[in-house]
Amino acid sequence: MAEGFFIHQFELGSWQNFIYLVGDKRTRTCAVVDPAWNYEVILEEAARLDVRITDLLCTHSHFDHVNEVEAMLAHTDARVHMLGAEIDFAGFSCESLVRHAPGDRVTLGDVAITMMHTPGHTPGSTCYHVHGVLVTGDTMFVNGCGRCDFVGGDPEVMYRTLHGLTDTMPGSTVMYPGHNYGPTPTSRLDAQFEANPYLKLPTLADFVAHRMAGKTPGTVIPPPAWPPPEGRPRRASA
Repeated sequence: MAEGFFIHQFELGSWQNFIYLVGDKRTRTCAVVDPAWNYEVILEEAARLDVRITDLLCTHSHFDHVNEVEAMLAHTDARVHMLGAEIDFAGFSCESLVRHAPGDRVTLGDVAITMMHTPGHTPGSTCYHVHGVLVTGDTMFVNGCGRCDFVGGDPEVMYRTLHGLTDTMPGSTVMYPGHNYGPTPTSRLDAQFEANPYLKLPTLADFVAHRMAGKTPGTVIPPPAWPPPEGRPRRASA
């Protein structure tokens, strides 16, 4: 991992989302990956680390990954980044939205973050690759992967995406998932190739059958009750 690069992971919300601050140590600028659930905590984390938020990176358009974009824009002058395929799928719009193509880079000081198109969970799902780190959103979890039955999901595409990642990227790549659903908060890709049950299924048909078992294609993702009756929680974990 490059000396001048940092990534800070913390958990927010009722669905155990991981939020990330990714940035450049020299300029103290950073991007928030998937700003959701509680913008006050996100701003407090940035202040605690003495970094300035200049960009918001969206892995996809589901509300539990973008529901604080507008609040963040009200408190920062950040640019918002999303792949064009996801913008078109969701009809997503906001101020300062930058439409991207796969392979585009977002630069923060000396750090360049590459946008990788990783569809399957949604048509425009994106992983962010920087200095041996892959922030995967809902494409891959530790010992899991994103659901493919929600509107826009496709298990056959997800199968190709997952194997494309593990077949082409170094095994030493550290994967930072979009949710805290596994036994550890991060994992290496080579460890996932050995332990992730979705990567161990031998054929496409086996993967589709397992991923879609008990699921109905085209399901509308149900919104959680939010904020909870006692008010917005400060933070689920550090």
